[in-house]
Amino acid sequence: MSRLGIACVQLEALGLERAEEALERALQGVEEAGRHRPDLILLPECTYPAYYLHSLEAYHRAEPRPLEEVLRLFGEKARRHRAYVAVGLVRPHPSGRLRNSVALINPHGQVLGFHDKLFLWHFDREWFDPGSELPVFDLPFGQVGLMICADARMPEIPRTLALRGARLILDATALVTSTGAPEARTNPQVTYLLPARALENGLWIAWANKVGVEAESILYCGRSGVVGPDGAYRALGSPDREEIVLAEVDLAAAPGPRARPSTPALWWNTPGEALPVARRLREPIPADSMYLRVGILQLKPYEDPEAWRRRVEELGERLIRQGASLLILPGIPEGWERAPAYQQTTTLDALQALSARLACGLIAPLVDEGHVGIHLIDRGQEIARRRVGDPPRAMETPWGGLGVLGSEEIWAPEIARSLMAQGAELLIWLPSARRATDDLLARTRADENRVFLVRASPLFGEPSAPAAVFDPLGQPLATGLPDREQGILASLFRPLTRHKEMAPGSHIVFDRPSVPSPHPAGSGAGG
Repeated sequence: MSRLGIACVQLEALGLERAEEALERALQGVEEAGRHRPDLILLPECTYPAYYLHSLEAYHRAEPRPLEEVLRLFGEKARRHRAYVAVGLVRPHPSGRLRNSVALINPHGQVLGFHDKLFLWHFDREWFDPGSELPVFDLPFGQVGLMICADARMPEIPRTLALRGARLILDATALVTSTGAPEARTNPQVTYLLPARALENGLWIAWANKVGVEAESILYCGRSGVVGPDGAYRALGSPDREEIVLAEVDLAAAPGPRARPSTPALWWNTPGEALPVARRLREPIPADSMYLRVGILQLKPYEDPEAWRRRVEELGERLIRQGASLLILPGIPEGWERAPAYQQTTTLDALQALSARLACGLIAPLVDEGHVGIHLIDRGQEIARRRVGDPPRAMETPWGGLGVLGSEEIWAPEIARSLMAQGAELLIWLPSARRATDDLLARTRADENRVFLVRASPLFGEPSAPAAVFDPLGQPLATGLPDREQGILASLFRPLTRHKEMAPGSHIVFDRPSVPSPHPAGSGAGG
């Protein structure tokens, strides 16, 4: 049995002072969900007693019910409806502090286990301690992992679950928003991060969120939902009301991770302070280097090398005159790898001559003996080269720390993560074709690593994903037209890449959670 029905219970957020009411409404929500006869019922992060606890002392003064009693109540509901129940709870720890946990209860009312939130967010750290394990549960319909809200912002957390066999992740969330108008309320996780996590890991993700305002200051965006292995929503809730969001899923349709490079031990096993990026974050950027102006050439496929060189020269010269210091040529179109225009033997000398004449940098993918290599040229001299498939390597260049990604390497979050850990502040992705899902992956790689990302797409494939530049928050800075050749100019404010704190106390380098690696010890980077 690989098919199952999922019910996500979207609840109104109630403050710590209304914990009993919150518990009653959560139990009512499970009762309502159970009427739809789902196999699995999911509730939000910190369903009981509340998410914002004010302080550890305030939590104890509120005298919440013992955890065992709360688990028994949800266990009774699970038994009554013969469904698995996953519920977010505040869990006392023997240390005297707390854990932000999700409990998984089986249809007999028994607790199968807990997941404790690993990547604590903002004020979480004032009363919660992070967890250290990532369990995967073998259920009748397949392997299921658990995570909590901000865990999804760290790619290694859902990746570890996927590599351990999970084909469904249950995510108890408290996703917030800063937009008052209900129709505009959303969160980057809903917009692109969760769909990208499902897509890159080839699995299903279901999340249950809250609505309304907690502690007169925390506004939730609702929009509980389910997304499939293709990155498409199967269900999505409202932004402002309690409801049950339902979806049918088939875990047999979840293939697992599409790309599986061996993980660079550099970023997975090394403390943040010891990573090369830690040194870069402390280095000042010279005043005359704050901005990097890049020019992206969006071109159709070419067969004739002379015609291609003329077009590169024509658009490249215009972009340099408009202020670009680095030109980026598009990925080699899929199926055109044998075209003379893209061969190193016929083209590299001409590109070096162009770079020398324009006194600029230039990045170009070329084919040499059947392999795609990405060439970095500065003022006529080749200063670096990376063959696609070789270990990812951040390169120190006149334009800062750069990392280059071949067409399919965007699918493996380990590669972009390793490049950031090595000090890359700009990732350059050279797709061979445009796909409708390209924005999900590009925005996610920029956001999760707090780097700029250039997607240098050829005019080939899906028209909805033209060449584009994304900032370190995953927002588009510049995008090309869908159907014509053009030069695209963008100014990148490099200090933005030094700010890697997603929220106070949530720094992706220095507050990086300890995640048990699913990869062999000492494995190298791969593509």
